[in-house]
Amino acid sequence: MKKPVLLLIILLFTFPVWGNWKVEKTRIDYLLQEIGKLEGVFVRNGTEHSPAEAVTHLKMKMERAMDSWFAPNKEEWTAEMFINRLASESSLSGKPYQIKYRDGRTVNSRDWLYKKLEIIKSQ
Repeated sequence: MKKPVLLLIILLFTFPVWGNWKVEKTRIDYLLQEIGKLEGVFVRNGTEHSPAEAVTHLKMKMERAMDSWFAPNKEEWTAEMFINRLASESSLSGKPYQIKYRDGRTVNSRDWLYKKLEIIKSQ
């Protein structure tokens, strides 16, 4: 009798966590899609990269972070954590990532990504 009750309690407490990850993964995927549609280049450590290269790099960083023993569990990641920990600066040099538009304007990726995140929050 105790095992079914314990299982039910475990499921009730873990289900919302799984649901949150699904929402956060959707938000992170949206940010990656927006980078992929960028009309310009992604600047990392002073080198310009295509939007596709930037997406590949950030996905790689995300995969490594999620497999790391010292990083939060997958279920704890949020889009904000993705921006702050992975998509804002180089983990090697500490230099901020930047978005360089075709017209030459440059913005920090953190600011750009947070603006994109605000768009989906308002929908």
